[in-house]
Amino acid sequence: MPAKTIVDASVPNAGRVYDYLLGGHHNFEIDRQAGDRVKALMPTLPKLMRLFRWCLQDIAHELTTVRGYDAIVDFASGLPTADHLHTNAAPDTTLIYSDRDPVCVEYGREILGLTPNIHYFQADCRYPKQFLGRPEIQALLKGKRVAYVYWGISMYLSNDDIRVIANELYEVCDPDATLAFYIQPGDDSSSTAADVVETYRRMGETLYFHDQPEFAELIKPWVADSLGYRTMEAWHGVNSPISTEDAVFFPGGTTGIGVYLVKGK
Repeated sequence: MPAKTIVDASVPNAGRVYDYLLGGHHNFEIDRQAGDRVKALMPTLPKLMRLFRWCLQDIAHELTTVRGYDAIVDFASGLPTADHLHTNAAPDTTLIYSDRDPVCVEYGREILGLTPNIHYFQADCRYPKQFLGRPEIQALLKGKRVAYVYWGISMYLSNDDIRVIANELYEVCDPDATLAFYIQPGDDSSSTAADVVETYRRMGETLYFHDQPEFAELIKPWVADSLGYRTMEAWHGVNSPISTEDAVFFPGGTTGIGVYLVKGK
């Protein structure tokens, strides 16, 4: 459990900085200062954050309206602001958000209010089996087709974390489950990237980067579905928003890679 929480205004918080970069108002001046520092290093970042949420809108529609899942479990959800999953899921979808910060959870519950069928729990995304085994979670998901989402969190997950997540979910999920996962490639060898990594370290966050071949091995026995691995740009048919300054940080010229994973043999 992190020593600081989302309401500690003495230091910047990654979740609140994320909200600021999205244009939200659930942040403090210290978060805006940190966000401005990161933006100065990576001018593309606000566009990238909005692209994340745009993809979440697509994922919610795809999983519920197109693929027919009537429940989504979203891990490391952060603040449910600015077009999160519940705003584009099919009617009557059960949506379970989670975050490891207990105050973030309480703040998220306040934001959601009495929105029907939406629940927010405290949980560490690195241990999905423990969370999904809780009686209250099993009761909410009983009899439902469930899909799972890990979006915008890979940069906070080590290789070992991803292996554990893959194996635990594979063990407890139904055979027809789908897992939506975002992969953040990166190159931290440049001075600009090193400055970004250091900025997040000061917020108490260690950043990790994973390329597609590495991730595909870590996530086994899950495999990509017929859509395969897609860059965020290809996902939405848009040109890359990466600026010249940011290119040193994003290998291959993409802001990230998304994939729908299914259970392999």
